[in-house]
Amino acid sequence: MSGRSVVFVHGWSVRNTETYGELPARLRSEARRHPDLDLEVKELWLGEYISFHDEVRIPDIARAFDAALRRELGPRAAAGFACITHSTGGPVVREWLARHADPAAARLSQLIMLAPVNFGSALAQLGHSRLARLRTMFEGVEPGLGVLDWLELGSPENLALNLAQLGAQRRTAAATLPFVLIGASIDRALYDHVNAYTGEVGSDGVVRTASANLNFSHLTLRQEAARRAPGKRGARGQAQDGATAPLLVAGRARRRTGVPFALLEGRSHSGLARGAMRSVRDDGAPHPTVAAILECLAVRDRRGHAALAARFAARNAEVEARQRVEVHAVGPIAREHLHDPGAMLVFRVRDDHGAPLKDFEIVLTAGADSPDALPPGFFVDRQRNRRDPGVVTYYVNAAKLRGAPAVVHGGRTLRAALPGAGTLGLRVVPYPQDGFVHFLPCALPASAAQLAAWVRPHETTVIDIVLRRVVREGVFRLTRDATPENFTKAPPGGPIP
Repeated sequence: MSGRSVVFVHGWSVRNTETYGELPARLRSEARRHPDLDLEVKELWLGEYISFHDEVRIPDIARAFDAALRRELGPRAAAGFACITHSTGGPVVREWLARHADPAAARLSQLIMLAPVNFGSALAQLGHSRLARLRTMFEGVEPGLGVLDWLELGSPENLALNLAQLGAQRRTAAATLPFVLIGASIDRALYDHVNAYTGEVGSDGVVRTASANLNFSHLTLRQEAARRAPGKRGARGQAQDGATAPLLVAGRARRRTGVPFALLEGRSHSGLARGAMRSVRDDGAPHPTVAAILECLAVRDRRGHAALAARFAARNAEVEARQRVEVHAVGPIAREHLHDPGAMLVFRVRDDHGAPLKDFEIVLTAGADSPDALPPGFFVDRQRNRRDPGVVTYYVNAAKLRGAPAVVHGGRTLRAALPGAGTLGLRVVPYPQDGFVHFLPCALPASAAQLAAWVRPHETTVIDIVLRRVVREGVFRLTRDATPENFTKAPPGGPIP
């Protein structure tokens, strides 16, 4: 047996290899117990990369990762190696695969990601805050803004990497087999009462399961051509001359599927007690992270990859059922938390020339195309990307939108069965809606098919919305009158076809 090297890659703002805890040692022990894993126990490499300097970006780390592989592993990298990452380490290696990977020099057989921030984290935006800057200043390091830019929800970089995977899915699956493992609970000892994101439903306290999951969907909604319609100016969907373009037309949706995705029971993002990585001990005791990693390492081909994805999906349903109710003791008080799966909707709004809109609202609707028909509590969070204001991420409670059975605990019904929304649609309200160049409001009628396709538990749906840019004749006129004329207050005129 030739043996495989294993490379560990840590997350953002890590400054000490103690972050890996006893997981490398445990893997050595498991390799001796399971010789079929074909692991070279002398070749466990611990990554050390810089993320706490503001000028360093994830592509820089990926480039340096490539150089380190060539320098340290040399020909052994070409013989094949596995990678185990935590948090930001997942995007680092995925960027390396997209930009630098050369199978002749380094062949990555398995990429096993623990709590990867594949679609970003809501906490990344907080890392730019004044409080975060003060904290890092006192600790003697910078916050790592270059990395945080990539990690922000809806960043151009993470969307580009993920959407590129749709086209390259079949080609890359044959070379590198990806796996995603994430904790299914929250460590209340690490909960920040000032920052609700650390206790957010459907997350491990830092990363949403929907953001970690590499199974996702993408579709494009295009605004129909404007048409003339009688009506008084000011009515919904109408502009100065009665032009209206009320409908969005959906194109064919694309999906990435088949990436094994496992919820780790009782694990959270970090911490010695419950962290998906740090809680591992080299004591031989059963541990959900270790068990899942061993299953991933045992997969050698696409058939086994697909089979493991199916097994993980079946177990996830069981883990969710067991962890639906969390009882958290606060002194003599026992608090009960219900854990519902979340779903992320990333809306990217552009005009028909590709320019991002800076001012708009997206209103989700249900029933008779009304937001009032949506169930209470479905909406969890909304965050607009700082660098690209045309991208906004909605985080929703998938159970409340799709429906869910009653929750019974200790003989008591904590929540009655949820009927769900039944349908889902949206309205886009762009600004400006008048002037020389403007946009028209539009909508996609609510339907049951959209609800089922967009809101998938533990998944992200990226929705590109393309609005027509209305340009008026008054933007440019020609005249044969040589008399000087001030045209500052000229009327906008009709829309250019």
